[in-house]
Amino acid sequence: MGMGSMGARNREGRDALIRLATSVDNVAARLEQLHEDIKADRREYFSRLNNLEQRVARLEVPGPHI
Repeated sequence: MGMGSMGARNREGRDALIRLATSVDNVAARLEQLHEDIKADRREYFSRLNNLEQRVARLEVPGPHI
C-alpha cells in the first residue's frame, strides 16, 4: 500500500509539473504575441505622429504676410 501511494504521488507530481510547464509555455506565447501587437501599434502611432509633424511643419513655413 505504501509503494502504491508513493507511485500515485509521483504521478500526481509529474502531472502537476506537466500542467505547470504547459501553462508557462502558454503565458510565454501570449506575452510574445502581446509584445508583437505593442510593436505594431507603436509603428502605427509613430508613423501617424511623423505625418502630423510634417503637416504642421508645412503650416509653419514663414511666408509673406498680407
